[in-house]
Amino acid sequence: MDVGIITYGCSANRADSERIAGLLSAAGHNVILGSEEPDFIILNSCIVKGPTENKILRKLSDLNDADKKVIIAGCLPGAYPKLLSRFPNFAAIATNTDDILEVFDALLNGNVIHILREESKAKTCTPLRHNKHIGVISISQGCLGNCTYCATCLARGTLRSKSPDEIVSEVRDAVESGCSEIWLTSQDNGCYGADIGSNLPDLMNSVANVPGDFRVRIGMMNPAHTKKIKDELGDAFRNEKLYKFAHIPLQSGSDKVLSEMRRGGSASDFKGIVNLLRKKNPGITIATDIIVGYPTETEDDFQKTVDLIEELRPEVINLSKYWPRKGTDGANLKQLPRDVISSRSAELARMHSIMIKEDNKRWNGKICEVFVTGIKNSSLVVGRNEQYRPVLINNRNCLGQKVSVKIVDTKSRELIGEVLD
Repeated sequence: MDVGIITYGCSANRADSERIAGLLSAAGHNVILGSEEPDFIILNSCIVKGPTENKILRKLSDLNDADKKVIIAGCLPGAYPKLLSRFPNFAAIATNTDDILEVFDALLNGNVIHILREESKAKTCTPLRHNKHIGVISISQGCLGNCTYCATCLARGTLRSKSPDEIVSEVRDAVESGCSEIWLTSQDNGCYGADIGSNLPDLMNSVANVPGDFRVRIGMMNPAHTKKIKDELGDAFRNEKLYKFAHIPLQSGSDKVLSEMRRGGSASDFKGIVNLLRKKNPGITIATDIIVGYPTETEDDFQKTVDLIEELRPEVINLSKYWPRKGTDGANLKQLPRDVISSRSAELARMHSIMIKEDNKRWNGKICEVFVTGIKNSSLVVGRNEQYRPVLINNRNCLGQKVSVKIVDTKSRELIGEVLD
C-alpha cells in the first residue's frame, strides 16, 4: 500500500516517523514522508503547544472529511486518549513506534484498534530518512522532570534510556549509509543514562569514536541534570566530531518562576553551565528556550529574564508564549491576559533580533568548514559550520559534501558562504 506520514513537533518525533517509515517499508509498503495524498495516512502528533494541537485536530478533521484511513501516532493519543472519540474511524498508537505494524495490518483488514502502551520489545529496523544526509537517533524515551507546564510527560512517561552500545550501533549504521550529520535526540538529553548507570558525556565520547567523516548535534538538555555533568560535558564538546552547539532551555530568568514551574534548577545554574561551556569551548553556540507569560510571571520576573538574556546573549532563542496544557498544574492557575503575554514576547523577540544581527557581523570574512546537508531553494543549499550556524551556498554541486567556505554576507538567521577552490 501507499502510505503517507505527516509529522508534527520535535526531532524525537521526526526520529519516530522515520522508524515507522522503516518498519512499514520493510513490510513491503511504499512510504512517502510528508505526504497526505495516499489513502492511508499516519499522523505523528505533538502536544507541546495548544496552537499546534489545534492545528493537528483541524488536520485530522480534514482527513476524516476526505475519507482517509488514518493512524494517529505520537504524543496526543497517549496524553489525551479521550480525544480519539472524535475520530471513531481512526486507529491509534502512542509513542511506541513498534506497534505500528499490528495497528496498520488491522486497519488494512477493516479493524480499528488503539494500542496506547509506552513500550514493547523493540523490532530491528532501518529508518527511512527524511534527509539521507542526516541521521536522527533517539537515545531515550521520557524524562525525569515534572514541569507544571509540560504535557509531554503524560505521553512519554519516565526515563527509559537506550544502551550506549545500541546507540553507537545506530550511529555506525547511519554513517555507513551516507549520513554526515547525526542528531542525538530525546525529551531531555541531560538526564540520559541516569536509569542505566551511564551519562551523556560518556555517550558523546563513544559516538565520536565511530569511524567516518561526520559531526554530531546534541539535542536539548535541561539545566537540572546538565549542571551535574557540566565539567565532563565541556570536555566532550572539545571533540572535533561534535558540533559546538548546546541547547539548554532556561524558560525563565526568575528563580521564583522556575521554582513554580518545578524546573529543578535556578537561573544561576543556567548561567554556570553556559559560562563553563564557553570557557572550555570558545565560540560555542548556545541555544535556549524561553516561555513568556507563565501565569505567575510578574513584570519584575519578566525583566529578570530580559536582563539574563542581555547578559549571556545566547545565539539562539526559541521563544514561546505560555499556553495552558490539559492535565498540567499550570493549567489550573489564573492565566495572564493574552495581550500582556504578546507584548512581552514581542519585546524579547525585538531585543534578540538586534543581538543576532550584531553577533553575525563577527562572521564576515571568516573561513568555515561546512557539512552541506540540505536544499534551501532552487539555487541554494544549506550546511552547518562547526558552531552549527546555518550557511547558505549558491552551489548545488556540493550537496552531501564537506566544503571550505568564506563567509561573504549575513542574514538575520543565516550566513552566506562562497565555496573556496
